[in-house]
Amino acid sequence: DVRWIGNEHGFAGETNWSTMDRTKVGVGMPGISGYLNTGEAGASDWVPGECDVSIRPGWFWHPNEQPKSVDQLLDIYYKSVGRNCVLLLNVPPNTEGRFDPADVARLKEFRAALDAIFSNDLAQGATASASVVRGNSEVFGADMVLDGDLNTYWATDDGIETASVEINFGEPVTFNVVRIQEPITLGQRIEAYRVEAWQGGVWQTVSRGTTIGHKKLDRFPRVTASRMRVVVERARSTPLIAEIGAYLDPRPDTLETVGEVR
Repeated sequence: DVRWIGNEHGFAGETNWSTMDRTKVGVGMPGISGYLNTGEAGASDWVPGECDVSIRPGWFWHPNEQPKSVDQLLDIYYKSVGRNCVLLLNVPPNTEGRFDPADVARLKEFRAALDAIFSNDLAQGATASASVVRGNSEVFGADMVLDGDLNTYWATDDGIETASVEINFGEPVTFNVVRIQEPITLGQRIEAYRVEAWQGGVWQTVSRGTTIGHKKLDRFPRVTASRMRVVVERARSTPLIAEIGAYLDPRPDTLETVGEVR
């Protein structure tokens, strides 16, 4: 039901399809790690990625080691959950069969940091509009990306691959994280997109991406804007977006990293 992501750093590829061809994966096959890390567009099997990593330097407990920092864990979260994956975070028991108090404390700090970032969706209370709506129907309207329901979604007409949905905050807000989610019960469709903020009377690109899937979290230097939009540049089929959110990560824009394998 899930696939190993191809490394033990907890990082998925920036391009990450939930689909892959199981027949291409086997022990000793060349390029297997890269294939598992990105999946394959349009492949036959739906096998989302699972990012496995330990809270400590290794998989087992050692008395002279310390857990990863909160910044490291958040970096892992953005590059796993935020790249269309599930995260398996190993917390090894000590020689008494218990979790180390330092690990427990770090897990609580990690949870608090996630809550501090994602408990305040700046897009809640905003309004949405779109360049095109499927059949001009309210059922597929832009407001669907703000209703908190993954079963409803904005959609374009058939044959349209390039379109945009705009979020109007009503007043300037400062944010550096954008969440985008596709309704994956209807497959993973978007191949390329960009996020723009309205600044100085023009649209400025703040991030670009390829795949979205269940959840994509884009980070970028802080911007202050009253409007933002997600522009779908290319899709395998009619583009659909279920949810869009915006958040402020209060930490510095330059983050600690544990070393990404691409």
